Amino acid sequence: MEKLARQAIVRYRWFRGQKWAKDWGPKVLALLFAVLMWYFVVGEDKVDMTVYVPIEITNLPQNLIIANQYKKQLEVVVSGPRGLVRTISNQRISRSIDLAEARPGTQIFQNKPESIKFPRGIIIQRIQPANITLTIDNLLERELPIKAVVTGEPAVGFRVVAITTKPPSISLKAPMEALKVTDYLSTKTVDLTGITASISKQVDLDVIPEIEELVGESVITVNVTVKEKMIPREFVGIPIEFIHAGKYFAYRLSNRQVTVKAELPYRLSQTRTKIPRVTATVDAGSLPPGKHELPVTVIPDTPGVTVTEVIPPTITVTISPSGPVLKRKTAPAVEMIQEEKS
Repeated sequence: MEKLARQAIVRYRWFRGQKWAKDWGPKVLALLFAVLMWYFVVGEDKVDMTVYVPIEITNLPQNLIIANQYKKQLEVVVSGPRGLVRTISNQRISRSIDLAEARPGTQIFQNKPESIKFPRGIIIQRIQPANITLTIDNLLERELPIKAVVTGEPAVGFRVVAITTKPPSISLKAPMEALKVTDYLSTKTVDLTGITASISKQVDLDVIPEIEELVGESVITVNVTVKEKMIPREFVGIPIEFIHAGKYFAYRLSNRQVTVKAELPYRLSQTRTKIPRVTATVDAGSLPPGKHELPVTVIPDTPGVTVTEVIPPTITVTISPSGPVLKRKTAPAVEMIQEEKS
């Protein structure tokens, strides 16, 4: 026992006699923390987990575009300490593909474990897909007109006058091969069955898969102008009303009746309750005596009626001085005497 006591005293005197650094305390603490970290990283249970890593395309030249469809994320199975694996979802981990040296054509990129930077201690077990295939094409800009697609017919008696879209065209930047397969963009179908008035509808574009992502969700306004059909109608034997401001003159008219050709709205042409009429007049104003060629003015009494032709469009009026006489007929013209107005 006495011997053990002497050995303890010797060791204590040796420990006291050593020259220790002044900051030995923090160093001891750092050593303890390292031991604890080693325990949690190495000594903790290891688990497997599937994570999804997005693909990040970088440095793609402005004159090039990726023309094919490819998976936008990878399915990666990793293993590691439970605590470390759980932190992966909070970290921005991606599979970066640098296309700074890309050229038109097909390129294959292998998804190797070293291509994804996981924290130290994480082991990559499997990556799917193993490869990424990208088709690089030249990027072209082209203005494509928009074509409205319609089906059905308006109601009886109506017709489509014009179909327009807003905007009338869209500028697209697309792969050269994709723009070769189309000269325009089509809208979803607009149904015109039974309409009796102009309509304006918002529809989506109906584009081919090759350029669907490039167009995006563009909403197009389709304007359809509809008008009522016009039915031709002829009015025969319309008497001419002659107007002249002069006094004590005799008038000779080459015609006293005209034929009027007009167009009636469809619904008006089908009704029997209101028959449209027209009035024909020739206004000589204050013209002096002589022979004059004057136009025949025809005015419909019903809105919507359009006069298309008057036969004859003009008549010859012979004005001559004359005293008050009775109205008399002449062949083939008609002579009328205007008396002094009271």
